[in-house]
This record gives sequence, structure tokens and C-alpha cells, in this order.
Amino acid sequence: MSKDNLTVFTTAPTGLGHIRVMDALRDGLPDNINVEELGIKNINAAKIHRLGSILPVLQKITEFYQTNPLVEKIVAGIFKTYHHIHSREIVNKLKGLRKKYPDTKKWLIVSTHFAFAHEIEYVKHKLEKQLNLQIFLFVVMTDDSPQRVWVINNADIIFSPSEKTSLTIHSMLNSESQTKVVTISFPVSPRLTQKLDKNEFDRLSKQFEPSSSEPLHIEIPISGAAVQLNFLSKLIEALRNENYKFTVVGQDSIYTKMFFGKLRNNPNVQLAIGANAKQTVNYYESLFYQPFRPGVEITKPSEQAFKSILKPTERGGVILLLTNPVGRQEKDNLNFLLRHDLVPDQKHQEKLFSILLTNHILTNNELSYWTYRASHWRGIRLPNDPADAARYIINLKKSGILLSMLSYVSHKKKELTSDGVKQIWQEIDAFLGKF
Repeated sequence: MSKDNLTVFTTAPTGLGHIRVMDALRDGLPDNINVEELGIKNINAAKIHRLGSILPVLQKITEFYQTNPLVEKIVAGIFKTYHHIHSREIVNKLKGLRKKYPDTKKWLIVSTHFAFAHEIEYVKHKLEKQLNLQIFLFVVMTDDSPQRVWVINNADIIFSPSEKTSLTIHSMLNSESQTKVVTISFPVSPRLTQKLDKNEFDRLSKQFEPSSSEPLHIEIPISGAAVQLNFLSKLIEALRNENYKFTVVGQDSIYTKMFFGKLRNNPNVQLAIGANAKQTVNYYESLFYQPFRPGVEITKPSEQAFKSILKPTERGGVILLLTNPVGRQEKDNLNFLLRHDLVPDQKHQEKLFSILLTNHILTNNELSYWTYRASHWRGIRLPNDPADAARYIINLKKSGILLSMLSYVSHKKKELTSDGVKQIWQEIDAFLGKF
């Protein structure tokens, strides 16, 4: 990356996933690079995002148009037109940056949210003439979900976390589009790929040992839409008298205030509450540098699930316990995990439920089988009922299955490497070298 260029990240008020990905990409840049973030204010978008995640009727409507190809095409077209019409704010902000960086000749705009990518592709060529520079647009998908909203025909590169999704996105581009679709491993922060030293890993392992007095440290990131709070509240309460410690990370908002207030009365819970999305993401990442590092994360199969490509011996390589997916993109992410054998398939998952939610005592042969299978998994799905989920977690630890997951044998596949950030910047460097 050249220090004579300017790298611009765009941020949005909907969710935390694109901010996590943006921060991961920033972590992979040298310190002497010119970097700016453009935040777009749209409170209504944030409200719609939350309502679409929690109201069953809106969930069904959203899922209908996301899974019906014809309707999805129509809705995506309307969405794209809307953002073309409402591109004035991003244009004014980019013009403001030109005054701050009058001598830069190339601008690299990196969008980890599709909304602003649509706006920038619409004004890109006009702005190049007005500002007398070259603008390059790079789009980084934050889910392994080939939805039409990610199809940016005037982008230079769209980065996708799987070959399967890349092929689908490429097939939906206009015939005259010059956009490249490149498969990379999902970009996880380089800081989370650091190797644990022996003492750190030994301390981590003690949390998982069935007979250990060391409490299992479970962290729970609350989504930007603040969904599943009732489930999580009941699950934490069901484990109140067990040897577990929780760290709950989330953003202060009217949606989370009551939830956090209730958790303050639980001595097993520490809270990390961010005043805004950026601070919340920073609080979350700082957990992995604590002496008593979390060993387990309870999360939806959002972009957080892509920490499954990390190893348990790496700083961010927590064992994932997955709640129900919310929306098509999370179902697609779960399918990514299933395709790569990072979570149990349906047959094994149902068998685990039947074993660990009953009084069944595992024979030595059964235990050998399940601990072997567990060494190939990075995550396990939780039951829908919070009381069942609590009992399930207790028995996962008692049986030694959780401990076996620390012996994860990594798959040697490009989509499962932990250097996705490096892959993206290398691709961008190679692309810019042609201009």
C-alpha cells in the first residue's frame, strides 16, 4: 500500500458486523497509510434493521424476498435506485476529504456494507472528474450469503468468503460489468490470529477440564439489532449456580438497557457496555487479551461465526456455541460451517441433543467416538429452549466433549485460513499495480 494514496472505509448504523470487518482490515494496514472512515447518519436504517430482526412478520417478509429469486431481484433494484437517489451525503463527505488530501491521486474506497457501495458506484466516474483523481471501489462481503444487494456492477473487486458464493455473485453481474469477484478467507483481525503461549493455553485448557475448579468463561456479544435477549437472559440465569463466568458485551441503547440492568444483579456476570458501535467492537476484542481469556462464545451464526476459521491455540479461537440463525444470511453462514465440517451435521447434532439432554451415560466406545468427532469441530448448535441449552452446556463440559474441541485438527482449505486480511490487501495491491 502506498502512503501517497488515501484509503477510505465507509460505515453504516445497521449492525456491528461490517464495523468488525472494517476494523480487521484496518489492523492489516501499515501505520503510515492515510486512512479515513466515513460514517453516514441514518437513524431510520438502524430502526428498520432492528425491527426486521425481531418482529416475526417482518422476518417472514424479509426472508420471502431474500429467498424468492424474482422478488429479490425487484427489491434489490428498488434498494439500488433508492441509494442512487440518496447519494448526496456521501458525495459531500468525499468532497470534504479532497480538501484535506489535495495531493492524493488514488483513492481506495473499501465498503464492508453494500448500501454505500451502491451510492459510490453511482457517483464514482463523475467524482473522478470533479476531484481530479482515480477512485477504486472494493466491496468486502460480511456474510457468506450471495444476495443481490451485494452485486455492485461498477465495483473494481467484490471479495467473497467462499467459492460457492463467488460463482453466484459473478453470475448476477451485468454482462458488461468489469467487476472481479475474488474468493478470500473471511477477514478476521490479525490481532486475533496471534498464537497463545504455553501458559496462556494451559490456563485456557483448565476451564474445560470436567473436574477442574476453574470456572468456564463464556462471553456473549449482543448483536447490533439486540435480538434473542430473552433467550440469553434465561440461559444465563439457568447457569447461575454453576461454575461459569460470563462477560456480556453490547451497545448501550433503549433496546438493551433493561437487559443489562437485570444482568447487573448476577454475580457471575461482568458487563462491557459500549457507548457506540465502534467502542462496543473494541471492548469485545479486548476480552481476548485478559489473563482469564474467554474459552467459549455464545453467538448467532452472524459474521462472528467466522472465528471458526481460527484455531483454539490462537487468541480469538473460542469454542462457538450457536443460537438459532436470524435471517437468510445467518442460515447461509451456518451452511458454510456445515459444508466445511466445522459444526456437527444434522444427524450428529440431533444425536448429541438426544444424548446430552437426557440421563444417558456414555459408554467408553461412545465417548471415544464423540471426542474424536469433536476434535474436528469449532462450534456446536444449542437447543432452542434456554433451560435445555443450559443443561446441554453443562453436559458438554462434563462429558469432555468441549475439552476435545481444543484439540481441533484444522482443515487445509483456502477458505479456512486465518490470513484473509492479508489476502485482501495483496489482491488490492496487485490490482492497483496495473494503473
